[in-house]
Amino acid sequence: MLPTTTAALDEAIAFDTGIVVEIVAVDPITVTAETPGEMDGPALRVSVAARNQSGEPQEVDSAVVTLVTADGQVGVGTTAGSPSPLSGVVEPGGSVSGTYVFMLDPASGRDVTVTVNYAAGEPLAVFTGRTL
Repeated sequence: MLPTTTAALDEAIAFDTGIVVEIVAVDPITVTAETPGEMDGPALRVSVAARNQSGEPQEVDSAVVTLVTADGQVGVGTTAGSPSPLSGVVEPGGSVSGTYVFMLDPASGRDVTVTVNYAAGEPLAVFTGRTL
């Protein structure tokens, strides 16, 4: 089991690894299917940032972000809505950001938990709060 740190959606989580993870925004949107297999409908766009306050480069290519509502509904990740996941190497003192899109109906006014694992095997950041 990976170590887990929890915070509100509007707070940052700093790990002993020197990485600071925060949810920059959680925005309700409506996505339009553009490729086969995508669906139209309400969704949440989650913007995530990772800052490297360590003295070593940190990779975030294996980052995983999930979303679930307080009543157990899972936000389904989609390629609709132009997601742009965390990727690359974060140099010391640098930061990267990414966006993830989750189908969720309804998307507005929900209590959600967003879990961010910025790299495989690293601690989990768990954020909770209410969407707009």
